[in-house]
Amino acid sequence: MKKLPAILVLVIIVAVLGYYLLSEMSKDEIALTANSSTQIAQIDEKVTEQNESIQKTEIAKTEATEKHTHDESHEHETQEYVAGTHYVVIDKPVETQTGDKVEVRELFWYYCGHCYNLEPYIHAMEATLTDEAVFVRQPSVLGDSWINGAVFFYVLKDLGELDRLHGSLFDAIHKHKVKFNSQEEFVTWLGDNGVDKEKANTIFTSFSVESNVRKAIADTRKYQSRGVPTLVVNGKYWVDAMHAGSIEGIFKVVDYLIEKELH
Repeated sequence: MKKLPAILVLVIIVAVLGYYLLSEMSKDEIALTANSSTQIAQIDEKVTEQNESIQKTEIAKTEATEKHTHDESHEHETQEYVAGTHYVVIDKPVETQTGDKVEVRELFWYYCGHCYNLEPYIHAMEATLTDEAVFVRQPSVLGDSWINGAVFFYVLKDLGELDRLHGSLFDAIHKHKVKFNSQEEFVTWLGDNGVDKEKANTIFTSFSVESNVRKAIADTRKYQSRGVPTLVVNGKYWVDAMHAGSIEGIFKVVDYLIEKELH
């Protein structure tokens, strides 16, 4: 047998190597294509899930908006509320402190969870209250254990810090579980919130705070309220969630009673 020329052998070797390399590259491309397809499928799945989530969120927003619009469309409908059923008539009207404007007074206690949960509704009412009415807060004192709550309120008021720290005090008690078992604990908290501690200590034991607490005790009896939170309208009527049927119902009855006083 004749030997193949060296150049021909080299060509054959190169051809075989080239075929082998092309074959391996094809396998890699196939694998890469398969992986890419899997990744694309996974991305498509995630996009689909996100789109479905966005659609659900938009649907929920639409439903909430429609409900709000529906409620607003019925806002001015006249509804009669019955004394003794939806609200209580106070036997002897209590003198108001708002002149010729209708007084809306909240009776509350800082340690009351329901009062804490009512705060967003109170803020909403304040923002929409007619110019012919004035909102007033007053701590209720239904027992000796309620006195500290009244003291805290009037200390904040005399310090000029009520608007700034009223909500923070609610948060401290209900969100952060601070007990405030002593004057020192409360004054320390005030100091942590930027209040002069020496001034706070002086006001804490002042005659002004003591007399206001005594008045709160007397007023609580006059309003004949049985618990908190309670809203008193013009010193003549009070309403709570039990009588109104719900938290939202409280404010519907309050609106009704304000209109009743104005007309």
